[in-house]
Amino acid sequence: MLRDLDSIDWASLTHAYGSAEDVPGLIRDLRSSDAEVRRAAMYELYGNIYHQGSRYEATAYAVPFLLELVADPATPARHEVIQLLSCLAVGYTPYDIPAKGFPIAEIRNDVAQVPEETWRRWSQAMMDWYEVVSTGQRQPFPLTKPEGRLLERRHVLAAYDAVRAGVPLLLTCLDDADAEVVGEVIHALAWFSEESASIRPRLLAIASDDQRPASTVGGALIALGLVGGAVTQPLADLLDRNLAGPDPDRRWAAAVAWAQLAGDQVPGPAIAELRRWAAIRNPDAAETIWGASPSHVALDVLDAFAAPVAEEVRSDLVAAVLAAQPTSNWHNHFNGVLGCAFPQMESDHGRGFEELTAAQRAVVAWLVDNPHVFGSSGPQGPLRQHGLPTTHEALRAYAGLDG
Repeated sequence: MLRDLDSIDWASLTHAYGSAEDVPGLIRDLRSSDAEVRRAAMYELYGNIYHQGSRYEATAYAVPFLLELVADPATPARHEVIQLLSCLAVGYTPYDIPAKGFPIAEIRNDVAQVPEETWRRWSQAMMDWYEVVSTGQRQPFPLTKPEGRLLERRHVLAAYDAVRAGVPLLLTCLDDADAEVVGEVIHALAWFSEESASIRPRLLAIASDDQRPASTVGGALIALGLVGGAVTQPLADLLDRNLAGPDPDRRWAAAVAWAQLAGDQVPGPAIAELRRWAAIRNPDAAETIWGASPSHVALDVLDAFAAPVAEEVRSDLVAAVLAAQPTSNWHNHFNGVLGCAFPQMESDHGRGFEELTAAQRAVVAWLVDNPHVFGSSGPQGPLRQHGLPTTHEALRAYAGLDG
């Protein structure tokens, strides 16, 4: 196991903190029989080759060795290694279920626009920069923001493709006796729409097996939606059966999958189920498949595929929250209101008051009616982040009430 780990020149590769020379030792520590050693190694790997969702030059090089660990049944806590691989592939934690799946085609297109020579020049510039700042000296970042984003995009694609190469191995792990391994493998496979021909039949079989735990079936349903593809009759029957069934998590999963697969043609029962979940006023009180918030996911999916329904739900939620007294610091309370009314944080959306949704206009009207909230610690920052005027006078003018 891992006999080729030292064949990589890790010192010449970079991660979030510069040289990646610490990576091979951390990977080896994941094989330790000491749970604390494994925990510390996993913590470091999440911090250096996957720092707050970013991937780096060294990330893709680490993936084949992590896959070796997964392939060996003697590896302790293999489900944790598989979860790390999922994160390295797509940057999403188990809490995130994107309404429209992983945008791999967009990423491939972005990366294809940059010549190889430019990649080499940017990579060398980053290596030189790391060498300087590692000595404690200050040095301006060597790339522009667009260049930095594109370079990270390339690292994202490299990591994604490295994990994609392990799809055949992950498929064999669906037969594992460890339910945690199977659950994490389902989550990992969900992101590889380009491998749907081999993935979908296995997911369909698992989602059709009523002898499996509800969480496993629900995870397979969500994964089917993310992997995408045509809605065949067996798949439609499976989704409808779960949508009408007694288990609430499986109903939610079936509704989300229906929306992801059918797009604007989401069946009415699926819309109704999503609406029920989205209307929950205390979304943090419940979690479902992969630890996701079912209400947040349902509202995101409605935003993507049934916008008028989403707007109605958001209006009701905002009205209810504005009418309630905050149970904690009112600034946190109001940030929650803004987050509900403005699902996308856009500081430069440029929309006039009449172009806002009903929920957004209600927030502006509430602020106009409550000038006391504007003060030294008022909501100026959040308002700016959501593209709204930051003073009471400017907000009145924005709403056409300055006369």
